[in-house]
Amino acid sequence: MAAIFAISPVLAENPIINQKYTADPNAIVWNDRLYVYCSYDNNNPADGGYDIKAYTLVSTDDMANWTDHGEVFRVPRDLSVNNQAYAPGAAVKDGKVYLYVPDGGSKIGAAYADRPEGPFEGGKSLITGNATNNTNVPWLFDPMGFVDDDGQGYIYFGGGPSDGNPGPGQNLRGAKLNSDMMSVQYPATTISDTRCSFEAAYVHKRGSTYYFSYSTNFSCNTAGVSDGTIAYLTSNNPLTGFAYKGIMLGGTNGNNHASPVEYKDKWYLFYHDRKLKSKTNANERPAGITTDGEKRSVAVDILEYESNGNIKQVTMTDLGPAQIKNLNPFDTVRAVTINTMFGISTMASPGGNGNEGGTGKEGKQILSEISNNDWIRVKGVDFGSGATKFKVWAAAASGSSGSIELRKGSNTGDLIGTCNIASTGNWTTWSMFECDVANAAGVVNYLYLVFKGSSSELFRLDKYIFEGTAASSSSAAPSSSSTIPSSSSGALLACANFPTTGIVGVEITPPLTLCEEAQLWSSRTWQVKNVATGEETTFASDGFWPADGHNTPGEFEISATITDYNPNACIGQKILCGTITISAAQNSSSSATTPSSSSSEESTPILTQTSVRALRATPQQYYNLKGEPLGTTKPSKPGVYIEKNGKNMKKVVIK
Repeated sequence: MAAIFAISPVLAENPIINQKYTADPNAIVWNDRLYVYCSYDNNNPADGGYDIKAYTLVSTDDMANWTDHGEVFRVPRDLSVNNQAYAPGAAVKDGKVYLYVPDGGSKIGAAYADRPEGPFEGGKSLITGNATNNTNVPWLFDPMGFVDDDGQGYIYFGGGPSDGNPGPGQNLRGAKLNSDMMSVQYPATTISDTRCSFEAAYVHKRGSTYYFSYSTNFSCNTAGVSDGTIAYLTSNNPLTGFAYKGIMLGGTNGNNHASPVEYKDKWYLFYHDRKLKSKTNANERPAGITTDGEKRSVAVDILEYESNGNIKQVTMTDLGPAQIKNLNPFDTVRAVTINTMFGISTMASPGGNGNEGGTGKEGKQILSEISNNDWIRVKGVDFGSGATKFKVWAAAASGSSGSIELRKGSNTGDLIGTCNIASTGNWTTWSMFECDVANAAGVVNYLYLVFKGSSSELFRLDKYIFEGTAASSSSAAPSSSSTIPSSSSGALLACANFPTTGIVGVEITPPLTLCEEAQLWSSRTWQVKNVATGEETTFASDGFWPADGHNTPGEFEISATITDYNPNACIGQKILCGTITISAAQNSSSSATTPSSSSSEESTPILTQTSVRALRATPQQYYNLKGEPLGTTKPSKPGVYIEKNGKNMKKVVIK
């Protein structure tokens, strides 16, 4: 068994975008894609407080690469009765998206659109403070729209200090919406047992249980309730009978706003923190924006439940959840689809009405403020059998030009192509530029677009696409998996599962759940069942998880090898990755014979998946005797070196 320690830079993937400040996430699923509305924090004053007049929209279908749709909603443009647009509420019903928009803490308005990007219309005032309607909360804001399984809509809202008093707060409300989702059935209901409630009301449903979450006050003085956290209640009714359960998310050194969402059979929790503003390198945060004042950033992590339905307290991570599908570079990729960036900004294309929605649908976001050595990267790019050409659509003013270097692994990694961008005459004239690509096949963990040139702003980018041979559909991982490795590329990702069913013709008991064994060499046995014949065979892990191939005595062959080190996190640990391949003989005979018993039977891979487990907390680093770092690959040149692994060091002699 050989381990190849090829390290990619470990850059945080939380927050989900780093080209602008965002807060107060509200996630929705639309046409099999996950969208998140966020408060736009860039304009918040440096001396504190909030001046929020727009919502930023981002989306993903893989939980790793995020498309920036821009500020799709603005006041007063899209809601004339509002001067502010604090934390957004969003709901989907009957092919429309409804936004609920607080005007500071004084009232709530509403508008709707026929797609997440807008344009939004029908803006009106929805809720004002009124004792008769039971809407006279201290802070009339933080609305949340929820549509139940039967199509009934609800809205939740409210907030204000709980004055440090123990026991339930009285400042959060819920009410039914009428069928138009734009009017309320009064009076509203006061949500019960909201201990130390402060703001950020949110409801989600799992099975038959309703979960009501909220942000706690900063001086609770109540047993079991921590200051400045996200707490939650449960009930079997969307408005009544809620009972306090505990803390869903710990504090983030300031206010918070959480949005649980289920996407592709997994649960996630979006929230905001202040990590982005604390980055010391200005190129890793929004360009030209002061870090003073309320500059927040939206992040996401896995949300898990106990067997009794209670929520496990969410662990906040820098790397976020695992990627759930690969990016296909042979489909058009918008330039504002980014895993993380360095130095760039995004903006509305001139003529785009200021955002992707605005007063029309022709608007779009583009990549802008591109300077020398800036870059963007995308994650988990599946080049299939190989890419041969790169095409990109760019605009460059007179006197501006530059090039795009396509690199694997890092911004200084292997160069697979260079595309020169000439001036198009102005920033609104777009042209297609292309270049050849070499050595791009299989799954690339990270693809970097590195920008080079001497102009103050080199060019602006709209979209790009690769040409070549895409991966076959059979290489796609099952939808229940959390990674999509390629058996030939060595670009492995972390924390995956084999499903118990769904593998063509195969059931595995128990499921091959990764990131769970204490050690790679743990002994374990699985049953592999031929669904068509009922034949069961045994697969045992009897060495280095397992070092050698294991042939089942039936129609299936299972093998595994450790192939690469990957710096992604698995439950906070760095991990060693390997691949497992399950193959089935092409012969459909039900007899339990070994694959070698018939020359007509050839093993055909039907699933390739990644196995992972912590072997060492950090990769070893090598230094010369002067203490100068040499990287993570063992030197080949004869000499004496120092190998450091965490706190452990030893001398290495290469002869």
